[in-house]
Amino acid sequence: MSDATTYAQPRLITDVRDCSFYHTIDIPGHGLVEGQWDLRAGVRRYLGDVPFVSKRVLDVGSASGFLTFYMESRGAEVVSYDLAPEHHWDAVPFASVDSRGYIAERRDLIRKLNNGYWFCHRAFASKARMVHGTIYAIPAEIGPVDIAICGSILLHVRDPFLALQNVLRLTSDTVIVTDSIPRRQFMLPWVGRLLGPKMTFLPKAQTTQPRDAWWLLSPEIVRRFLGVLGFEDTTVSCHWQLHLGRKRLLYTVVGRRTKGAPSPHAADGAG
Repeated sequence: MSDATTYAQPRLITDVRDCSFYHTIDIPGHGLVEGQWDLRAGVRRYLGDVPFVSKRVLDVGSASGFLTFYMESRGAEVVSYDLAPEHHWDAVPFASVDSRGYIAERRDLIRKLNNGYWFCHRAFASKARMVHGTIYAIPAEIGPVDIAICGSILLHVRDPFLALQNVLRLTSDTVIVTDSIPRRQFMLPWVGRLLGPKMTFLPKAQTTQPRDAWWLLSPEIVRRFLGVLGFEDTTVSCHWQLHLGRKRLLYTVVGRRTKGAPSPHAADGAG
């Protein structure tokens, strides 16, 4: 597979009304647009205070690109990775619900997020490159990266371990995983140990909700996942971020490779 088929061609998007923005972002030449999450004040903590100068970074689930453009501004070479409308979203398949309308809505949202990414890409004069695909089939042609980011992604996928396995087969040094902690389980600084290695299944048949989230993952189970995949040196930190104007508690696990090496040419999902 060549670069021309691996990397998406930049698109000229001029109408912000046909865009969607997952994160609040101040766009050069346009101004502030609001998204679900406002990470501007806490982005360093969201990313575990990891330095990005001269690092090649894979931003998994880049959405409208806030983290991509932030890391690029800090000296990183960034490969953004996200779905395109033709890719299957891991929607929860409730038997009692006709999901066709929901899937069509998600495809339109993905299209608008893609548009938001390219709108910002041009405004920031970004050199980041975009690859489209599912998290279970990240192309080996991307090649090794120093750092991989999974920012609030694993709760949305049916198989979070397989997702991490695919990401980390390309990752030579550091992985950053960020996700949510319910307020009722807020116990700093021992939150990882107290929660234990737990996965809570979120969908409920009685309410047919949520439709786009599968798991509540404790920091400790993320650490276990990373250890199995060769990233045994881990640290956990907690921080508050703004979601729809309200504070939400998140954790970030930073893992550093201690065993093995990237194997980008292994089969997808095979490690």
